[in-house]
Amino acid sequence: VSSEKTKNDNNVYHDEPELRFEKFDESWKEYCLEDCVIFLDNERKPLKESDRADKKGKYPYYGASGIIDYIDDYIFDDELILMGEDGANIITRSSRLVFLAKGKFWVNNHAHVFKAKQNFDSYFLAESLERINYEKYNTGTAQPKLNQEVCAKIKFKLPNIDEQKRISIFLQHIDKKIELLEKKLVLCRELELTIKIKIFNNVTKNSFIKLNEICSIKKGKQLNKSDMIENGKYYVLNGGKEPSGYTNSWNVKENTITISEGGNSCGYVSFNSEKFYCGGHCYYLTLKTTDFDLNYLFHYLKYMEPKIMRLRVGSGLPNIQKGDIGNINILKKEFNKQKEIGDFLESINIKISLILKEKEELELFKKGLLQKMFI
Repeated sequence: VSSEKTKNDNNVYHDEPELRFEKFDESWKEYCLEDCVIFLDNERKPLKESDRADKKGKYPYYGASGIIDYIDDYIFDDELILMGEDGANIITRSSRLVFLAKGKFWVNNHAHVFKAKQNFDSYFLAESLERINYEKYNTGTAQPKLNQEVCAKIKFKLPNIDEQKRISIFLQHIDKKIELLEKKLVLCRELELTIKIKIFNNVTKNSFIKLNEICSIKKGKQLNKSDMIENGKYYVLNGGKEPSGYTNSWNVKENTITISEGGNSCGYVSFNSEKFYCGGHCYYLTLKTTDFDLNYLFHYLKYMEPKIMRLRVGSGLPNIQKGDIGNINILKKEFNKQKEIGDFLESINIKISLILKEKEELELFKKGLLQKMFI
């Protein structure tokens, strides 16, 4: 379907992308943004949050970072390109800065609004603009900003409209697959929560036991920075949701539940299926009894996570005391029932992980295509 240029091709990084569909061989041309779009910024209208509270409805209300609310009215009914006008994301790019808005919607004054001119494809323009590094276009002082005059002169290269549309159709097929996976994730997570509410909220008197009665609760040991190795064999868990690094030593065995002790993520519950190094801002649990199923205990603690997070103390760096962790009430059930519940919830968890992995792989695949199919 497509052909790939070799790196020996002198034009590959100048007038043509590395990867192209067959029968497209024209050089790409340079344009300014104002050549490709009509600016509709003068049609935007901001609404205060208090005003939106009285206008709740079905129409998306867009700001610099995408949809931020839904209201009962709209000012656009079209397919338009939106670009964040101000905010840290212009520099950090922690989320998309440029996106398509279709149908009926409202836009505030924190996002530029563009309509593609004839012979330019909206989707292709949005993806082209999303790839640009905007640091050199920043006109803000207190916070980053992209004013309309600067945006109008942004330069980038584009193919003819036929090639734009061919690439857009192809990439939108991938987007639809990603969107379907996102919907599956939402449904699976809603199912998981519904089941947990039904099981864990169905309690009777004297149905609980303290966590410290069934588990030993230990804090990890701080690791020296010199022991952190980029390609270490074991990950280091030290209070955050993600590993803080890697090392070649471990201090906690596999299949262990941890609860973050300090920092912004304190109270976060995770299950570690591999050996790992537990740092000084993390508790790890070891069952003291054979009457409790590990999967059941993990899913119950995960369900209780919001309440665990409310155990935080400290005005500076928050933390959770070991005694408070130990006093968490755990719902008791017969072991066979625990096993049944734990296995069922784990099967849903595995399904969620598989969907998430597939989604991440598709997103990575698309990212690679964008690098090769665009200039």
